[in-house]
Amino acid sequence: MTQSKKIAIIGFGLEGKALYKYFKNQPNTEIHIFDENEIDAPENLTKVHKGLNIPKDFDVAYKTPGIPTSKLQLASKDTKISSLTNLFLEKTKGKVIGITGTKGKGTITTLTDHILSNNGFKSVVVGNIGIPAIEYLKEENEDTFYIYEMSSFQCEHLNKSPHVAVLNNIFPDHLNHHKNLEEYKKAKYKITEFQTSEDYFINASDINIKTKAQQIKLIEARSSKFETKLLGEYNQRNCSVAFEVAKILGIPEEKIREAIKTYEPLPLRLEKIEEVNGITFYDDSLATIPEATLGSIQALENVNTIILGGSDKGSPLEDFAKELTKTSIQNFIIFPTNGKEMVKYVKNDPNSKASKIIGQGRQIFEANSMEEAVKFAYQNTKGICLMSTAAASFGLFKNYKDRSEQYQYWIKKLK
Repeated sequence: MTQSKKIAIIGFGLEGKALYKYFKNQPNTEIHIFDENEIDAPENLTKVHKGLNIPKDFDVAYKTPGIPTSKLQLASKDTKISSLTNLFLEKTKGKVIGITGTKGKGTITTLTDHILSNNGFKSVVVGNIGIPAIEYLKEENEDTFYIYEMSSFQCEHLNKSPHVAVLNNIFPDHLNHHKNLEEYKKAKYKITEFQTSEDYFINASDINIKTKAQQIKLIEARSSKFETKLLGEYNQRNCSVAFEVAKILGIPEEKIREAIKTYEPLPLRLEKIEEVNGITFYDDSLATIPEATLGSIQALENVNTIILGGSDKGSPLEDFAKELTKTSIQNFIIFPTNGKEMVKYVKNDPNSKASKIIGQGRQIFEANSMEEAVKFAYQNTKGICLMSTAAASFGLFKNYKDRSEQYQYWIKKLK
């Protein structure tokens, strides 16, 4: 009699459900689901376990991105931790372009897909921004290019690397998930660890990383600027990265540049929402670290009001708080829990840059709801109001989408 294969799926969110769907029709497979929370178990599945204690009789446990590795309690050191990303890389027939980095992943991923699609390639966006990649295994072919946005959570347990790997940048982030910055970096480096001399590694960070792949180091944006709807110098860098990926695949430079011209920026990334009564509202809800927010302030140049703060992901805020004092921003709207820390050096200083430009001192307003924040913005803004919180959304909001939806709702409601 054939022995049943036991599969542990840890976490039952988007990826956990995709893994269950993949394994459920495989013969002699017994699926167990482990989750910290009560879940709606699939029909006829009784092997659901509350908690993250994994018994020793599992050879492999597929961890989903939302579960920190440190929370797992493995009864056996021989139990291998894997992931949906690993499984896809092992099984796919197509070519994978893996893109990681602290910020810019989504833009580079979708921009690369846009360039490839515009030049006759069969290209699909998967991973952290698209449909779980494993859902494509049934109907794929060798001609497909999978543009895979990979978070640190999706990289940390890789034992196979993509054909083309991109590391865009590394800033302190997700330090509430990883033990420290070094562990976070090591998770990102996994994207190139298993590459061979037939693969390519585009290193757009300022870190020297050992790789067996053909490495392209991209420290600065290309000197010849890209014509694009994307704002800011950091997006010129993002264009440079996508440009290098397309070059590897043999697309001519003029064709790449033409495609970049027609790319439409993703929502919630420095998205212009509405102009009302002389105020231009921008939604940058996906800027959840200080470096991203500073890049957006620089891109817009004349921000008058900024909405900051949220839940703490462990990002250092000291340098960010000092940098904010150098801007011409006049109004600082702050959310708990870390908004106060961000503006601790901002004072109502008549000699500040903001005062010289605007003619009066700075204001700090503590908001406990999006309605309060937008109401204050309407009453005090002269020019640009930017929501770029440099923090995660949890606390006052369910997630970044909820935060964005509330922002846009109150902009329309209060005008």
